Amino acid sequence: MAKSMSPSPIITLFVNEVHKSFPAAEGSKIASYREAIAKTTSDEDHHRARLCAKWAIKMANGKNSQHPHWARLKERHQIWKDEAFAFEFGVADAIPGSGTGGVVGKAEPLEDVRIEWVENAVAVAKKLGEEDGWENSPWETLLTEMMEYT
Repeated sequence: MAKSMSPSPIITLFVNEVHKSFPAAEGSKIASYREAIAKTTSDEDHHRARLCAKWAIKMANGKNSQHPHWARLKERHQIWKDEAFAFEFGVADAIPGSGTGGVVGKAEPLEDVRIEWVENAVAVAKKLGEEDGWENSPWETLLTEMMEYT
């Protein structure tokens, strides 16, 4: 079994992407979550990454915009829906440690997919904030839900 890491690498990635992509005022909201983030571990990161993918799909699909950006996201998410089920069902169980891999420092294919899911969720949240106003972007709710996995 892989050694648990704290704080959660998936949440750390999410936070780093928020700081890199969002306006400073939004990124500064992370400070109120620092203590809770510090208590998270990597044990449930596979659930957190999947939550990010599902959240991004739901948010993009719920967007009633004909803007080409949303159309591309929706197409990509449909492909992800199909691939994610097959990938998680077929590959995750085959990798010892459920995707943690056997080589330290080397990301396994499953980890690459999880990273992409997190980065995409932040990209969707950013687009929602830009189009609908940051006060309407539910990215903090996603962060809170990710921290609820213990």
